[in-house]
Amino acid sequence: MKAKLKAEKKDLSPVSSMASSYHTKRRSFSRPSWLLCTVADLDEKMKKVALKIPEKDSPDSFAERADAYYQKRPQLLALLQELYNSYVSLADRYCRALAKNHNHRRYSSPIPSLTFSENGTYDEEDNGGEIVDSDAESSLSYQPSTRNKFDVEMIVADLVIRNVDYDFVLDKLNQVERQNNESSRKIELQKSLLDVMESERLILLNENARLGYKVATLMEENKAVSSESLFMKRKAAELARCVFKMTEDHRVCMLSRKIEDLQGQIYGLEKRNKEYYDQLVKYEEQKTRRSKSMKVKREVNLKYCFKVPEDVVAGITRNFSFGNLKKGDDQEGNANVEVKKKVPKLWDRVKKLDIFFCGPNFNTAYC
Repeated sequence: MKAKLKAEKKDLSPVSSMASSYHTKRRSFSRPSWLLCTVADLDEKMKKVALKIPEKDSPDSFAERADAYYQKRPQLLALLQELYNSYVSLADRYCRALAKNHNHRRYSSPIPSLTFSENGTYDEEDNGGEIVDSDAESSLSYQPSTRNKFDVEMIVADLVIRNVDYDFVLDKLNQVERQNNESSRKIELQKSLLDVMESERLILLNENARLGYKVATLMEENKAVSSESLFMKRKAAELARCVFKMTEDHRVCMLSRKIEDLQGQIYGLEKRNKEYYDQLVKYEEQKTRRSKSMKVKREVNLKYCFKVPEDVVAGITRNFSFGNLKKGDDQEGNANVEVKKKVPKLWDRVKKLDIFFCGPNFNTAYC
């Protein structure tokens, strides 16, 4: 934007220089008051515009460029339009005044004015009609009356007007060219940006494809891991069943060992019981023998010690000795029967216990 403002300032410099040269050429003539006021006003406006243009070379910020584009640029365009219209009107007044004075209407062709818009375009307006001020008419009294001088002045005025038109057209062409260059530069930037975005799109597509392949591999690995986990769960269940079975077998083995130990103890107890029973039977036999021998001895003693009749002895022995002996024998027999009854009952209980503990599915492999 700075460069654009400087270029516009440079483009304005030839116009101001041409106006000053034209003003120096006209120094030999008298200058009316309206011309002096117009020139002073234009000089003041040019100074204001020149003061507003920054001279620093540092890069502009976005706010400064926006301010220069939206505020200063319309001011410059308005000033250029005003300068152009003022200059054209002055030249037209001058030409018409000279033509009116010398009756040469063919030199005073109307010059269209330019109207600049904010987007840089301009429109031509036809300044029809004759514009003659009292100051211009008063200035005719100061003009020389020679034909040659009038022709020279008209040629100079026409040349100045043509130069101004040329300068404005050239400035407009420069502006259009700058806009064209800027547009081409923007187009190039957009193309480069499009290329960058296309490369980024390709990179993202490749990355997306790579990620899709990676996701597919991860899904396959997940399926494999899930199947492996199911297999491990089945194996764990089988191992748990095996461990449970082994613990049951071990428990059965321990119980079978305990049963064997108890059977051994029962066998030893049965053996001792049988020995005790044999000893008891022998003792009972010895006791019966002793009782019989004692009975015989008593009968002999009674027969020889007491001489009584045999029938009396028989009755006494029948009533006393033999009855008591029978009673003793009956008591001993009852005791032996009770012992005999007790022994089979104990043996039956042992048999029942053996049958209860010795069950099926006995496995001695884990013992």
